[in-house]
Amino acid sequence: MTDKIKLLHAHPAAMSAPKIRAAGDAKLPGFPSSRVLSDRRGTGAASVATSTRSSRRGTRLAEIGIQPRLQAGFTLLEIMIALTLGLLLSIGIVGLFSGTSHTNRVQDGLARLQENGRYAVARLESDLRMSRGLYCSNTSGNASTTGSVATWSGRGPMVFAPNLNLPDVGAKKVSVDASGNLSNVPATTPYVLSPRFFMQGYRCVSGTCTPAVPSGAGQIPAAGLAAGSRVPNSDVLTIRYQRGGGWPLTVDGNCTAGGSVTVNPQAGDDPVAFSAGTGLALISDCQNPSVLPVSGFSGNVINIGAMLPGAPTCKGNALRDVRVFNFSDDFVTVSYYLAFRNDDNPDAQRNSAAAKRLIPTLIRRENGTDQELVQGVDRLDFRFGVQGADGNSRFLSADKVNNQNGGTITCPTKSEGVAPSPNIPAISEPGCLWRAVRVVETHLLMNMVNDVAGLDATSRSYRYTFNATGGAAGAAVDQTALPSGLNLSSMLRKEFIAQTASRNYIP
Repeated sequence: MTDKIKLLHAHPAAMSAPKIRAAGDAKLPGFPSSRVLSDRRGTGAASVATSTRSSRRGTRLAEIGIQPRLQAGFTLLEIMIALTLGLLLSIGIVGLFSGTSHTNRVQDGLARLQENGRYAVARLESDLRMSRGLYCSNTSGNASTTGSVATWSGRGPMVFAPNLNLPDVGAKKVSVDASGNLSNVPATTPYVLSPRFFMQGYRCVSGTCTPAVPSGAGQIPAAGLAAGSRVPNSDVLTIRYQRGGGWPLTVDGNCTAGGSVTVNPQAGDDPVAFSAGTGLALISDCQNPSVLPVSGFSGNVINIGAMLPGAPTCKGNALRDVRVFNFSDDFVTVSYYLAFRNDDNPDAQRNSAAAKRLIPTLIRRENGTDQELVQGVDRLDFRFGVQGADGNSRFLSADKVNNQNGGTITCPTKSEGVAPSPNIPAISEPGCLWRAVRVVETHLLMNMVNDVAGLDATSRSYRYTFNATGGAAGAAVDQTALPSGLNLSSMLRKEFIAQTASRNYIP
């Protein structure tokens, strides 16, 4: 140690300025480090001490035969292995997320399909149960406490208005002529409105509807592969029924041109209202319903317009609840059909030659006003359970109901006063089998509305009662085309079937 101190004192210049010796410079005696900072102050002294300790540690390890390991980073092999493991993990996570997302989209689509199908069936059944309904329309007769009395089937209303103005029948909507067909000529004599006009179906296959769907302004749209058009090769059904509670007629009225009737609304009844000049009133005593023109109203007084000659029901009756109805508004005409609507999603894949993706939608049309019920209805078909004069029942499509199954089914006896030959019940009116419909069977093919990528061909196919041309397809036949002309797209489909009995059967 004394020699070291003497050596330092022998070189004062080394104390005046910091100096770093190169790795090849001579070492100071007693110092094992190859680099020594001559400045003992500040960081220089700390570096010397650190280097000295490291050197001493290395010397001790070397003395016992252990070579010290130098600190180093990851090798290329280690990095490649880590990247590979991370990539595999990422692929697994992405695959799991993609599978879960696909499953969620399928489940959401199936839930929407199920909900839309049930709602569509519920709305259809609600109207079908009311079809052909009139006030006291099934059976009628005087009540008695002393014994049984005869009852008789209801009848259609006697029309004393020149212009009936039925919706959804085309241009011939004014009256019924002597042959029993609708006409566009105002009536000159009263006539009975046959219950056959309370239901009318149209069978549409191979681009043709039988009978032809009424066309023109304000009617059901024509078929076509464009937004707003009716879906090709899907059936159409029109039904009519009376709704509402009406107003009691408790005093005798004057049912002549220029006369009036006074109603007696009860608590909870709708306000008395009519369209002046074009409105029609139905007065019913459960036996002889009459349709009269209305020229106006004031309070509870209804003024009668220019009517056809005759003696309509117009008196109160202690044995029966005589009521007055707004025939123009409350005798509703409801039509069901399918129409195309545009998909507003700009990213939606087109399913036809149209500029945008088309969505087939179930339409409920009431008195000429359309209402969209549910989307995603590819097909709509009806079958009708009819009962002929022989008492046998059978299910027929609309075209066969219209022509009495090729003339092989005899219609039940018509109501009295129905043209042609009003006094001969055995001579039936055209389309008479429509008043013999007891059950309506509805078939709906529902889809998921939105495409779901990744569905195979088997999943995209569907099973349906009818084939593309209207024949029976069989439950085990997978169909891979839509008669509407749309592409099948990537979505699941399901058939909904409902049978609805008519509660207002009027043969």
